[in-house]
Amino acid sequence: MIRMRTILAAGAVVALGGVAVVASQSTAVMAANQTQINGIVSAVNYWTTQTQGYTYADYTVRNIAISSVDTSYARAQIQPTAKYQGIIPQQWTILTGAGSQWTVIDGGVNFCDNVGSIPAAVVNDLFPGGAQCAPTSTKATIASAPNGLYRLVVTAQRRNKTSNQASVFVSLQQNNGVKVTERRVGSVNGWKWSVVTKPGSAYATLNMTNQWGSAQVLRSPSSSTPYSMYGFRATQFGLTPAGAFS
Repeated sequence: MIRMRTILAAGAVVALGGVAVVASQSTAVMAANQTQINGIVSAVNYWTTQTQGYTYADYTVRNIAISSVDTSYARAQIQPTAKYQGIIPQQWTILTGAGSQWTVIDGGVNFCDNVGSIPAAVVNDLFPGGAQCAPTSTKATIASAPNGLYRLVVTAQRRNKTSNQASVFVSLQQNNGVKVTERRVGSVNGWKWSVVTKPGSAYATLNMTNQWGSAQVLRSPSSSTPYSMYGFRATQFGLTPAGAFS
């Protein structure tokens, strides 16, 4: 069973599934009520189990909030406990729904790949200043490699529209666009945007044999130095990491 401790709205401590829940709230959004909290936690739990491979993980769900612009959107943050630091990435999710029924639209360390389908006013409300979804910055796909039901995608996230600093991310996605897992390559804003977005700056390969797969990203087709390598196992729960990005 996944055990989750959820930090919600200031001051109050409530019970959720036998786990103590402590509250906190951002000033730009609305606090969730208990019905919404239960539904959002359940949706995050389902999402991690089905697409992230965290079947027996231990993490907290923090910073739950409802958009004050459109209450059919919400956010929540996954925070691994000390035991799972480095195994489970700290990441945000954005959800849509109402009452006790919510669905994760997207999530990850390079959050909001599907932000184009969400009103910009909602994104800015849930993430003031674009800190997470970065609607004011620029994204670029560096490389992409398909294999069967999955696709490996390497992206760059520019710090802002004028900065030459960027972060690089590698994600494994289902062909329907659902993100299975994602890791940042190197440090935050540790790459030069002008370098990583040049044509041919990365070469991605994705291979699967039976239940096992591996992904490799090179700096260029002729390079022997990888951005990262990643292994995984396909199960009924999605893809379970069998290795870590470097």
